[in-house]
Formats: sequence, structure tokens, C-alpha cells
Amino acid sequence: MSGDAADRRAAAVSLLRWLGPWTSETAVPPGIRQERVWVRAGRVPGLRGYLQGEPLARPAPWRAAEPTAALEIVRYHPPGPVRAHYLVVPGLHYLGADDPRLDRFCRVLAAAGFVVHCPMLPGHLDLLLTPSTVVDLRVSVDHVLSELPRGTKLTLFSISFGSSPALTVAAERADRIDAVITFGGYADLEASLSFCLDGVMWREGQALQLPRDPLNSPVLFLNTLPYLGLRDTEALERALREAAYRTWGRFEYKVPGARDVLLYELAEKVPRAQREWFLMAVGLRPQAAGRSSLVWLTDGLRAGREELAFARPLERLGARFTTPTVVLHGQSDDVIPWGEAPKLAQALSATARTRLFVTGLFSHTGKERLQAAQVAEELKALYGMIDALSRGGRLAPWV
Repeated sequence: MSGDAADRRAAAVSLLRWLGPWTSETAVPPGIRQERVWVRAGRVPGLRGYLQGEPLARPAPWRAAEPTAALEIVRYHPPGPVRAHYLVVPGLHYLGADDPRLDRFCRVLAAAGFVVHCPMLPGHLDLLLTPSTVVDLRVSVDHVLSELPRGTKLTLFSISFGSSPALTVAAERADRIDAVITFGGYADLEASLSFCLDGVMWREGQALQLPRDPLNSPVLFLNTLPYLGLRDTEALERALREAAYRTWGRFEYKVPGARDVLLYELAEKVPRAQREWFLMAVGLRPQAAGRSSLVWLTDGLRAGREELAFARPLERLGARFTTPTVVLHGQSDDVIPWGEAPKLAQALSATARTRLFVTGLFSHTGKERLQAAQVAEELKALYGMIDALSRGGRLAPWV
């Protein structure tokens, strides 16, 4: 067995140990050294900034001058020799790499012999879809590459809504990005955002009703506020963010009625004229001003279609995207439906070598329990995912 094959096998064994259903999702590999690198000073984004009294970024921040946000990279070093470098692109979450689940995943990758670089992207920390995320990811990629030996390449691993900026930057830096692995990504922006509200996934012309995460609707409407004709929404924006800060990651709040008292308390912070709209946006009322939440969302996405073009990279990448890609998705994902994965893989395969794995082992936020009949099929998918990760970007001969 060659040295590279032996290294890849060792990496696969490590990944299988920590990512398999036989290991607790709270167990963390030992011996990983973490460091934090400041790339740029500025306003502290996300929950940390909120707690420090920093001004909150407004939705559609490109419409007005915003203070420069700080940019930080959290880096994870393996306990032994370095095989390759991953740059993890997080989705929308106010904690970024400080979220214990993402921190654990980065440590699992590092334990397999990879240096993991995870930028704290200000837009995603602020729970916003914004083109500045592409800029900040590009800056992060260039910063990491500037510190590595000439010729060293990065593998991008994106999570959820991080797939859009990851694909964009991979096309721009094709000579320095050797592969992209997406997990829980999307192809159709409108379909993905609508799913967050109604749980409907369209598959081969049929509407499938799937479980959805009800805790996401405040952030969904936070991002569509600029297109809905409401004015003086600062207090409303703050309350929507607080709803996410205080409920995300707490599975007990997904139970109907469990978060009602908390959300009604937050509604008191919103101007009286906007309270009905807030209660609709957080899922406590079916409509506001005589319009259902789905109508509000549809109208907002229609009005904002041109401004949100940056979040539809597949429409403009075309033949420019040639990076080998693996598309991964959990079949129980209740944030972005698994049907987005085959659409994404099909679109990318027109110009890039692509493989697709959809598994029932992982949801958007953690592991799923399997029925006995599913085990063999799902383990096959798991081994495919592990094989992709263990290659550290050397996907071209495999995909």
C-alpha cells in the first residue's frame, strides 16, 4: 500500500470512528489545538456583538453604508502530520465556529490529519444573506493561501446556505481550490426558503410534505423585510433576531406551544402597529393584515428577486465552474430539503465532475436514528461520504 493510500485509510478510519452512528455526537477528539486569527478589525458581528451592545447589521445591508465588520478565522490543528487543508464555510448561525456542533465537526476533520480553517463570516453571523459574504470568504481564502507553501490548495466544505458563497469563490479561485464538498446545500433559493415556512418539497412534479424546523421563520422574514414595504423596522428586526438567539439549538422549543410565552414577551418590544406581523413571522399567527405568511414571503421574494441574485450562483456560474464537487445531504434535513441535493448535483455536473450522496444518517443539526432495514443502505452512503472527506480534495480521479 502506497504512503498516500495508507494515509487516506487512516483518515477514513478516524472519520468513521467520530462521524459514525456508534459515537455520541457530543464526544470530541482529543489533542486538537485551536487558534484564532484576526484578519480584519471592526464591528463585532453575531451574538457576541449583540451582547456587547454593537449596532446590529440591517437586512439588505448593501442598501446603505454599514460599518466594517471584524473578520476572524478559527483554525484547528491536527495532533499529528498534516495531510491537507480544509476551509469550512458555515451556514447562517450567530455563533459560527463557536457553535458546539460546528466546533466538533472541525475537530473531527482535524483529528483525521487536516488543518481546518473556519472563517467567522460576518453576514452569516448576523443571520443575513448578503453579497458581502462572498467578499469575506474570498478574503479568508486568500489570507489562508498566503500563509501556505506555493502550490498548496484548499478544499472547501460548505454547510447549508454556505454552499452559495463556496461555489462562487471556488469558481473565482479555481487554480487554488482543488475540490468543493457541500453538505445540506441548495440549488433553488426560492424553493428552499419556502420550505422553511411550509415544509413542502417538490419532487418530480409532486408536492411532498416533510418535517420542517419551525424555529427558522424569524430569520426567514428578517431577510425579506426590505421587500415588504414596512417602515421603521429596527425594533422589529431586533425582536426577530432575539427569537433566533433564544430558541435555536434548543429542540424542546420545536414542540408546538413550547415557545409561545417567550415569543409573546418579545412581541411587547415591537411597536404595536407591527406586533401582528411579528407574531406571524415567528409562527404564532397564520396571517397579518389579511395576508398569509406564505403570501407575504412569496411577495417579498418576488419584489427582491433582482437584489437577491447573488444568492443564486447556479444562474451565473455556467461553464466557469469546473471544480470537482461532492454533494452531501441528510434525508431528514428540516432546514433545506434533501431534494435540493440532486438538483444541485445535476446542475454542477454539466461542467464539473460531481458525485451525490443522500443519507438518512444525518439531519441538518445532528445524527438520526435508523431502522434496522435502513442500516446497510445508509452505511454504504456513509462510507461514500467518509471516502470523499478522507481524500482531502484529491477528488478528480474518484468523482
